[in-house]
Amino acid sequence: MKLKISLFFALATIATAVVARDANVFASGLKASKGEGSIFNISYTLNAPALDVFINIYKDDVLVKTIQSTGKAKGENTIAIDMDGYKGVYSWSVKAIGEAWTNGESPQRVIDKATHPQLSFMSPRGIAIDQDTESEFYGRIYVTETQAAEVDGRNTNVGIYVFDPTFSDITNQGNTAYGGNVEWGLTNGCTRIFLNKDQKIYLCDWSDSHPGVWRADAKNLDADFLPVFGGTPYSTGLRFNDDGEEIAGSIASCWVEGVGKNTVLYTFDEDYVNNNGNSQGIYQYNIGNLNQPWTEGPSEVIYDNANNLHLNGNSVIIPQNGGWWISQTRWQDSKTVPSLVYVKNNQVLFNSGSVNPDMILRSYSSAICLFDEGTKLAVSCYDNIKVFNVTFNNSGVPSLSEIYNIEPAFGEFCYSIAVDAAHNMYCAVDHSTNDSRGNVGVIALPVDQNACETPAPSSQNIKFAVPGDVNGDGVVTAADITALYDYLLNSDPSQIVNGDQTGDGIITAADVTAVYGIMLAN
Repeated sequence: MKLKISLFFALATIATAVVARDANVFASGLKASKGEGSIFNISYTLNAPALDVFINIYKDDVLVKTIQSTGKAKGENTIAIDMDGYKGVYSWSVKAIGEAWTNGESPQRVIDKATHPQLSFMSPRGIAIDQDTESEFYGRIYVTETQAAEVDGRNTNVGIYVFDPTFSDITNQGNTAYGGNVEWGLTNGCTRIFLNKDQKIYLCDWSDSHPGVWRADAKNLDADFLPVFGGTPYSTGLRFNDDGEEIAGSIASCWVEGVGKNTVLYTFDEDYVNNNGNSQGIYQYNIGNLNQPWTEGPSEVIYDNANNLHLNGNSVIIPQNGGWWISQTRWQDSKTVPSLVYVKNNQVLFNSGSVNPDMILRSYSSAICLFDEGTKLAVSCYDNIKVFNVTFNNSGVPSLSEIYNIEPAFGEFCYSIAVDAAHNMYCAVDHSTNDSRGNVGVIALPVDQNACETPAPSSQNIKFAVPGDVNGDGVVTAADITALYDYLLNSDPSQIVNGDQTGDGIITAADVTAVYGIMLAN
């Protein structure tokens, strides 16, 4: 039965053109501001028109109030809500509901450079979406341009372009990329991109002349981008330190985990030669806060390519269940040089060429993306994108079953894929001989319910001023006294929301006394 379902979808879900359907809808840019009395002004941005929008108000994760919003149009919407009778601190969300999908309906191309001229690029190779709902930039789309060119009368240059979910120029950068004052390598510089939870952006340079990884700050894209690796680059694509030791080579893709001192960078490196004499492996660098560029070899070798399965150098890596998916550009999948593998503990547990060389067939140009909490995997093929169900057996070995074969997609050379919370698939496709321009496009994937609830970041909680509530949790307890003492002893304002309880403009022992008085009165 599973095979029949997979074949049905594979045959039925073919996207051939941009259609009237909108993208699957979701809200971003959630903000709350205090109005008069008990009124709060709620604003949000819809990436597509909604049939219905609901504002859900929560107290301690319990739904206490729902308001149906009139703001259903694509773009920014605002509604005033009355919180009369409510006190304390409330979290909230925006649930957007869009046009329903019918059974058997196929994925649809909803956005491309033809409908959105601002998506005309020469060589877009990286795409990433901020999917951290606590981030002030939730929903933003980051695209890397690899070649400076005039495209459709638009002069682009190498670096990052930033859009909101409606593909508006949210930072007012115009046609000028954020380049970080970096001299990117020719053709393959500023290739793929990784956005970490701390709002740091990692950019791969896959060139021989300028290999490595650079880091940008999403909160200050005008600043210089910082090199992750130090040392001296050589024409071989390797960086060496002053002792002649290899540091890193040209990086096709990277992955980052942790923040601050716990930040760990993983790279797929085309040139670094590990102890068994092979290149094209996965390497771990415990870069931490990166107070200065890293000038040593890898902290650990994750995958050493001992069987020489990887030869192309153009690969994408994604971790799952303690192992790693590794894609590779191939004209013809094979068990000796496969399009896709899954490795764990340096052992190959899945090889697409061994399982079925026609499963992927051609993997141009290596884009893969895990989504739906790791249950689905999108793979770029040759002007088509296949989506697979991902399952693991009791031994930790994965298997793939095809759901969709989306053909044609946006071009032959898809370098990056990202999928948002509403199941819209974003693609960055390099130019080819059949198209002198690159393409950034979006495919809406069928969903059981075209509905997405976005929680507001905690910084936008609805808060009522409560006398004596120093830390902003909506109640007056000993924790408020502790917060005041901590501030007075250590000048630490991190737990203070309203420390000036006496209204004299400063925080002193008199404020502690005022809170004690409120507690005793209660």
